[in-house]
Amino acid sequence: MSKVAAQAFKYQHAVLLVALLIACTITLKIISNPIDPQLPHIHGVIIPEARALSAFSVIDQDSKTFSNRQLLGKWHLLSYGYTYCPDVCHTTLSVLTQFSAQLKQQGLDKDLEILFYSIDHRRDTPPRLQYYLALFSGKFIGLTHRDGGQADALPLEESLGMISSIQIKNTDNSATKEQTYRVSHDAMLYLINPDGKLQAVLKPLISNSGQAYFNAQLIYRDYQLIRHYFG
Repeated sequence: MSKVAAQAFKYQHAVLLVALLIACTITLKIISNPIDPQLPHIHGVIIPEARALSAFSVIDQDSKTFSNRQLLGKWHLLSYGYTYCPDVCHTTLSVLTQFSAQLKQQGLDKDLEILFYSIDHRRDTPPRLQYYLALFSGKFIGLTHRDGGQADALPLEESLGMISSIQIKNTDNSATKEQTYRVSHDAMLYLINPDGKLQAVLKPLISNSGQAYFNAQLIYRDYQLIRHYFG
């Protein structure tokens, strides 16, 4: 196993461990506190006592710093993936475009921003994100890392419990040099409240073929239920 592949392997398992710890923490909180019978039923998980995110600092598609501070004052719905993704990232952003249009039609789009966080920090530079997101909406905010994400700690990914891995394999023979670049990740939508805390996680639907996907009407319904409940 190459050094890069080994690092990717270690990072994947570290993220999985963090995700499990987060899930256990949320479960314990729900068990230890009386469940509000008025808590809405959504296709996902509502966190009654919103969970604070670790301090983080990334950059947007305009190379401007985006940190916890930029989350304050508005609701944010965060999707994640990478711009070279062949399927779920593209379809999810298309659905979020429909969802955003529904909000605008109802005059409810003023206090919600939609974020797309790239897990492929090496290739997804700000210009690349800018080009990619323009295919869907000029209002979506893309996030990546200034240093290509080489740092060991990626606090936003760890705080939200994102599960992803990148494996890079270099092959060198007498004829050509090739590189295999494999990215994998799950699909979740994270709803962050105006205090910059995680309020809910929306899960995807699963098709008969096992493909994860989202539905704009379902996201709209769940978002409205959550907003109505928390005021």
